[in-house]
Amino acid sequence: MKRYYDVLALLGLILVRGLSFPAFEFGLDAFPVLMLTAFRLDIAAIVLFGYVLATNTDWRPTTRGDYIAIGSGGIVAFALANGLWSMGQEMTTATFAGLMAGLVPITTAGFSWVLLPRDRLSPLGVVGLGVGFGGAMILMLPEGGLHFSPTLVGKLLVFAGVTAAGLGGVLIRWATPSLPASSQVAWAISIGAVLIHATSVAVGESFAAVHLTPTGIGAVLFLGVGVSAFGRVLTFWLLGRRSAIEISLTSYPAPVIAAVTGWLLFGDELTGRMAVGFGVVVVGFALIKREALRRELHRLTGSRGDEPRSTDPSPGDGAVAEDTPSECRSSGDS
Repeated sequence: MKRYYDVLALLGLILVRGLSFPAFEFGLDAFPVLMLTAFRLDIAAIVLFGYVLATNTDWRPTTRGDYIAIGSGGIVAFALANGLWSMGQEMTTATFAGLMAGLVPITTAGFSWVLLPRDRLSPLGVVGLGVGFGGAMILMLPEGGLHFSPTLVGKLLVFAGVTAAGLGGVLIRWATPSLPASSQVAWAISIGAVLIHATSVAVGESFAAVHLTPTGIGAVLFLGVGVSAFGRVLTFWLLGRRSAIEISLTSYPAPVIAAVTGWLLFGDELTGRMAVGFGVVVVGFALIKREALRRELHRLTGSRGDEPRSTDPSPGDGAVAEDTPSECRSSGDS
């Protein structure tokens, strides 16, 4: 029964992450892009603080590391990453933005390699890093060759958002906070919401541009409650029951759901080049996380008996711990 619930939770996490990108597309019909992004974070912050209080989780930051983690999470992992990613999706497609989500664990591993000594990549891990970024380049380059266009700018913005998501997660780990992850996320997401609201006002977005529709309201509620809040609560729950690599692997079926849904609902283009690029990103991830994947395979097949599960990254394989606010965020928040 325990495994049954775990599987349902993993499938639920994949589903909400995958559907977040087409839901954002629906939300754009009702709200300006930054306003939509800020509203979803507002809703998520309220729900997450409710979760923190309901579970009697320590919510008060007390150490320097707590404040650094909350600040870097709010500024980089939420405001910068969500803002750039959202503006990029508006200029591209839900399909492209969803497929690029698979790059987040790779950018996280890259920044971790640079900033966290214990996460140094082995030579094969470095190859995996290069392969992953190569896959991103295949996804980003236009079919007809490289030429400047609004779509290319949008793709670059999505890539910048993905990069910021990876950097934010590593900065949080570097800060070594004592505050529980759920409380860190609640505070950081609140800071991110305020900053994106301020940016929305600064660029001239106005409530006059809002066109409320049942679909638009449903989209922002799904993004705020379902993706940004419920998705994280699911992640926190799963982190206490499943291995980090299993949760990390949800970064890959979710973009497939986003791509297929975008194609069905909006007629987004799905090309062989996109499939190849995404496949190359997955190969890069597998090279970086090969030791963790091998351990997980042994655990699932019973090859190592009842050996206790560990979520700690092993030296040299470039594995990045998943129990950080950034990893709870990245692949589902466009």
